Amino acid sequence: MNLGIIADGNRRWARAQNLSIDRGHQKGFEVITDEVLMACIENKNCNALTVYGFSTENWKRSPIEIANLMKIYLEMCNTWEKLFKKNPVRLVWCGRRDRLNTILKNKLEKIEKQTKHVTNFTLYLCLDYGGHDEIERAVISAQSAGDVTKFVNYLEVPNLDILLRTGGEKRLSNFCVWQSAYAELFFIDKFLPDLLKSDIIEILEKFEERDRRKGK
Repeated sequence: MNLGIIADGNRRWARAQNLSIDRGHQKGFEVITDEVLMACIENKNCNALTVYGFSTENWKRSPIEIANLMKIYLEMCNTWEKLFKKNPVRLVWCGRRDRLNTILKNKLEKIEKQTKHVTNFTLYLCLDYGGHDEIERAVISAQSAGDVTKFVNYLEVPNLDILLRTGGEKRLSNFCVWQSAYAELFFIDKFLPDLLKSDIIEILEKFEERDRRKGK
């Protein structure tokens, strides 16, 4: 089971709490690790989590916010590097690799290399990722290999079983547009920083109750 999450609401949460936007992002990523990731790891039927961390469109934000986000991502990677030694998780970075700063890029690739042997659980981290961009890059790769019809083999993220969006919005925002075709959709009003482990457990349980006919 692969749970994909559009991690939304950090900035709105921060404003509501009279905190800085940076603190909102920090809290959101703490929740991704402590609540979402751990709930998925502990569920015997869940073997993957896909996190929409930074989209190809997020470059439109202010340079200051982007720079601070990149610092937070680096801190998050340092936390994960230690955590994954105790809780084996394979990290796969999905997205463009030509625009993130060198320090963050090297850290992500280092953790990917360190964890590539792990098979029981995978964390797909989508940074500088967009669903349309992923498909375009996959088509180019398939075309170079001689068979453009097999572009699906070059997509970075596997199909989603669950797509969860926090923050009350009800749209995909260019996240896994191909892989979400048969995903069960869950939209909740809570901002990401307010999300609890129990919320994820409840969603995983509700998923098991759904009848996924896929057109049958």
